[in-house]
Amino acid sequence: MKILHLIHRTWPYHGGAERYVWEFATAAQRWGHSSTIVSTDAWDMSWLVSKRGKHVQPGVFKKDGIDILKFPVAHPPAQNILRAVFRRFRNGGPDRFYYPNPFIPQFDKWIRSVQGFDLVHANAMPFLLHAGYRYAKQNNVPLISVPHANLGSIQHRIEPLHYFAGDQPRVLRESKLVVAHNNFEKSVYINECGVCPENIIIVGSGISPQEWSDANGDIAKKVFSIPPDKKIVLSVTAHCKDKGSNTLLNSAIKLWKNENDFVLILAGPVLPDFREYLDLRAKEIPQGKLIVTGYIREEIRKHLFAAATIVAAPSRLDAFGIVLLDGWIAGKPVIGCNAGGMPDLIKADVNGFLVEFGDVQDLSKKINILLNNSELAKSMGLNGRKQTLNKYTWKKVTDRFYRKIEGYQL
Repeated sequence: MKILHLIHRTWPYHGGAERYVWEFATAAQRWGHSSTIVSTDAWDMSWLVSKRGKHVQPGVFKKDGIDILKFPVAHPPAQNILRAVFRRFRNGGPDRFYYPNPFIPQFDKWIRSVQGFDLVHANAMPFLLHAGYRYAKQNNVPLISVPHANLGSIQHRIEPLHYFAGDQPRVLRESKLVVAHNNFEKSVYINECGVCPENIIIVGSGISPQEWSDANGDIAKKVFSIPPDKKIVLSVTAHCKDKGSNTLLNSAIKLWKNENDFVLILAGPVLPDFREYLDLRAKEIPQGKLIVTGYIREEIRKHLFAAATIVAAPSRLDAFGIVLLDGWIAGKPVIGCNAGGMPDLIKADVNGFLVEFGDVQDLSKKINILLNNSELAKSMGLNGRKQTLNKYTWKKVTDRFYRKIEGYQL
């Protein structure tokens, strides 16, 4: 079977949805299938809608037996007017043409004419789910839709701008299979989009334990000039308010004022709203207590987790929460948010803690407990590692997916 995987960014970018697609493409080969990944030339999300931000060379590539096509994003003049016209008159409606869905005319032309794929695996953004849907209909092949929708929780619902305002509910209803990453996401597809429950599977993400065999916290501490005995609270994400970065910073400042001695490492891109907040609170941050890394290279990432005392992810925007697996495979306790996929992963007081989004007081309390109770921290980390190895290696996750496909006789 020849599988067409659609994703907005791909190798060498290693974000959550991007890594997800890469692992499923490589696993396809193990199951006797071939894979082609089609993506854009964007590196930064800003490139999808403007000429700002980093982008990569478009073209045709091959990596580990996988064909990769990267199409260039176009930036037409009067883009706002064009989007408004297309939302009204073109197929797809608001969810296809809202920001940050890009204009990629070369991709649109290619997918209208290409043939030969037996299955479409469309991911993450409405323009890709729409394109996959059109290809599947035109060529009478199955569509597997994976929205990777960050919907928050019942208590803290995220309303993605026009995400389901156009044709996307119909795309999901008519997909052969819809992949959700958590139970709340599944309930939204059933109750609000009308998807048949039997056509939804919860797959989740995974981790490759072999990649962590040489993780060494001393390397990270040396790179960032952190004393060997210093405790570290680590957050790895694209930092912004909805990712819980404001809450985490406020909690850290509160703990520092109470003479708790630790370093807070914020690893990953810093988005504009959090950059402004950092500047606003800069005078309250003790010298040497905060490290902001920016984009973190994959080769140093695992060493950061090995160096951490606690991995904090108080985000309401994580459909699954792969950062929890990163923390657990390194044997670290985690603090997650009661939103997205994290409540499905964290067993409170067993492998980590859950906090409500934006609750500075509770997050401070949970960080303080783990900083001062090494036995509890160690126990939580080991329990999390055991759960990860039992259920969430990439091999086990992708095998569940392909086993399901074979059961559907696609």
